[in-house]
Amino acid sequence: VAMTDMPQMVALFNGMGGGSAAAIGAVELLRLNGGAGEASALHIALAVVGALIGAVSLTGSIIAWAKLDGRMDKRYTFPGQQWFNALVFIAAIGFGIAAIFTLSTPMIVGFFACALAVGILMTLPIGGADMPVVISLYNALTGLAVAFEGYVLGIEALIIAGMVVGAAGTMLTQLMAKAMNRPIS
Repeated sequence: VAMTDMPQMVALFNGMGGGSAAAIGAVELLRLNGGAGEASALHIALAVVGALIGAVSLTGSIIAWAKLDGRMDKRYTFPGQQWFNALVFIAAIGFGIAAIFTLSTPMIVGFFACALAVGILMTLPIGGADMPVVISLYNALTGLAVAFEGYVLGIEALIIAGMVVGAAGTMLTQLMAKAMNRPIS
């Protein structure tokens, strides 16, 4: 890997971290769906929130990688895109809430389909020059997802590491956006 390819590699590594957090959430939800054990509402809710954030980070990071690697060379926009993105995000939250209360397979599948779509839709309209800031933001989100899933698994090291990565990623994102004279939004 050439030094100039480091941002792409960071995007892929970060995406895998987010995907891992999403996979932990999926396994936990499907385990509970199958009747294997009991869990508190907080436990299930954090599995869903961590999975949502991790899924967004996974697919968003893959799109960021593709843009930085030259595989996608333009911004993809369409009329009403922000409203459409908001609707997909609201649908993900709706499916997530339904999954928390019902633990039904269709709700879990709908939740993950929408959550994965949000990451793609969120990243498509962003230009390639802004990808380092986006990758930093997804890094912060991955840290947050890992912290939530650390709680779900009861592993303190994941909670602490996720919080550190999330905090550092948030600070880096703010500093990069300020240095590039770009709003985070």
